[in-house]
Amino acid sequence: MNLGKYLFGFRDEYLNKASETERAEQTYSYNILSLMFLVLTTLCIAAGIVYGLVIFQNWIFAIICGLLLGGVSFILLLLVFFINMTTRHTELYQKMTNMKEVFAEYDDHDFTGISDEMALQIAQQKKMELRDRNQVTETPKFHASNIITTTIKVTLVLVLSCLIANAIEIFMFKNKINADIAEIRNSETLKKVASRDKDSLNYLEGKNALAKWTLDVVTEKETTFKMIDTYSILLTLEILDRGLGNWKLLLDFLFALLFLVPFILVRKSKRYSGGVFLKEVALSDITTSLMFFILAQRKCQQVKQIITTDYKYDSFIKVTKDVN
Repeated sequence: MNLGKYLFGFRDEYLNKASETERAEQTYSYNILSLMFLVLTTLCIAAGIVYGLVIFQNWIFAIICGLLLGGVSFILLLLVFFINMTTRHTELYQKMTNMKEVFAEYDDHDFTGISDEMALQIAQQKKMELRDRNQVTETPKFHASNIITTTIKVTLVLVLSCLIANAIEIFMFKNKINADIAEIRNSETLKKVASRDKDSLNYLEGKNALAKWTLDVVTEKETTFKMIDTYSILLTLEILDRGLGNWKLLLDFLFALLFLVPFILVRKSKRYSGGVFLKEVALSDITTSLMFFILAQRKCQQVKQIITTDYKYDSFIKVTKDVN
């Protein structure tokens, strides 16, 4: 199944001139990229459901949250991938030819009697010439102008990976988190601090209010808790962070790496940024531009010919005498 066809516009007809090995390699590469993309989107949907269950304690709202986060992540990741691929497509387009030079080659040609088929043939011949001239494509080099856009894209991916990492970690260690919450709920010290009157020092320091809030979020409507025995995301994350310690940093790093791998592949891997498919797309766009240029030139020359043969401009020109 060609997954790349549905996500990245991968078309077999672009690889008609490629060898069987190149065609199989490109199909496999874009299928893997599409599979990674779908896995990341699925993780985002699962993360949204986890957050929805903690906040709303309701499966319907949790599923809605999952679909919203999944939809936003789908668009965001697809946008990041397409920006990278579009950037590389533009680089290949400009590297293969300067269209002004190509157009200049046909400025003096007479296209008045040319047919659409002949125009297409000329464009196809130019395409074959450019393909032979650019057999090897180089991977894009990093330039200072890419720092801002790259930073923005990497930041977006890292923020998304952080959200997903926290949600998956909550799901993985929910039993331990609930055990810690049970200890908080049954803590006699916390209950004593929460029961102090307003004149006590604890109240003035804010400890009384914090203790009451903590007890409220772990005991309110206790029987409706679906996954984590609290309504507070902040309390859940705090317990998770304290419970995992440095291991949480490692898990966060692994999730960040998981999200960055396809981003790096699209930008740097020869199978994508320098692959046959992207090069053929650029060649196809060059062919289309050249063909429409020829058709536009044909129409302009035909109109000019009609004007010069069928209309007499001498009668419209008035010769003025110099009165000085």
